[in-house]
Amino acid sequence: MKPATPLDPGTARTWVDVDLQRIADNVDVLRSRLPPTTDLLVPVKADAYGHGLVPVARTLEAAGVWGLGIAALDEAAALRGAGVRSRLVGLMPIHPGEAARALDLGVVPAITERAQAEAVAAAAREAGRTAIVHVEVDTGMGRCGVWDGDSVAFVEALRELPGLEVEGMFTHFSSADEAERDHTDRQLARFDAVLSALAERGFRPRHVHVANSAAALRFRGASRTLVRPGIVVYGSVEEIATDPGDEGMGFDGADFVPALSWHARVVAVKRLPAGESVSYHRLYVARGEERIAVLAAGYGDGWPFGLSNRGHALIRGRSVPVRGAVCMDVTIVDATPFPDLEPGEVATLIGRQDPATRSVVDVAVESGLSSYAVFTGITARVPRRYRKGDQDVRG
Repeated sequence: MKPATPLDPGTARTWVDVDLQRIADNVDVLRSRLPPTTDLLVPVKADAYGHGLVPVARTLEAAGVWGLGIAALDEAAALRGAGVRSRLVGLMPIHPGEAARALDLGVVPAITERAQAEAVAAAAREAGRTAIVHVEVDTGMGRCGVWDGDSVAFVEALRELPGLEVEGMFTHFSSADEAERDHTDRQLARFDAVLSALAERGFRPRHVHVANSAAALRFRGASRTLVRPGIVVYGSVEEIATDPGDEGMGFDGADFVPALSWHARVVAVKRLPAGESVSYHRLYVARGEERIAVLAAGYGDGWPFGLSNRGHALIRGRSVPVRGAVCMDVTIVDATPFPDLEPGEVATLIGRQDPATRSVVDVAVESGLSSYAVFTGITARVPRRYRKGDQDVRG
């Protein structure tokens, strides 16, 4: 693959490639499976899962998704500053002191307690407007939100607050990506009971969203007016447990293509005599003479320290093991199979080097992390290069 500007292909130490066309294509696949009355609220929080907040948001905006999900108002400010005009929905609580800023940025706040609602309503009245909000109902996540047993009275009280309009309601699933289905089924039932009780009182929210990627793909009835597909938009479905009994949208994992790959340059190659150790803590000692290659990516770049002496990378389409401890700036791998390997060649940490592939889930399993943690852990000093198919684009 030809490296994209502004990176110099001869000098870049490590970089991430993001194919924005693949993100757009994954959105198309999702839409093809959704009911016609359902749209997409796509999370772009945490730098769009490490893929790049602004470039991904612009891609999703061009794809016409209903809205973008954020976790922090600084994310909203970055998007507005970049000219992104899409609807922004907060998926995490705001502090009451942030209410006026949320309204100024055009964010639909997630309301999880009374103090937030009162602050948002007051800020809206001060501005002479009505604030649109979504209420989070806790049905078994045990994190944020009003417990389902208290939520009917809570919503009824919010509807009496001048300056506030409850447009939407949502809940978060704790384990929709796991093989065991009972808890998610119970969460769905608890949420539906809240909606039914409110309907009896004459209130039906305009928007309802419960489904993350796993729930949309696996559970019948999880797709409401909106779904919140995160990881699947970025092309990773391997961590989602599926079985033939799943009744969601129906999918083949191959339909969703990873958008991100991560590469690092070989910066040194050397002989490792028998009995010599590698890196900090002497975690690896050569039993016989080997060759090692030093790759220009370490935990300072987000390459997990947990891969020490157990991870792998790809060189010339072949999987090679990590030797010793991952360092802040470099990782050492076995280069014995390549007697002519020279500095300057490129190793792949995540992605494909024909005929081999290393997925983000491979890295997650070996490091003891989740794929979400691997993606979002790629640090800001790793430049992202963007393309749409074969065309280089600006980030």
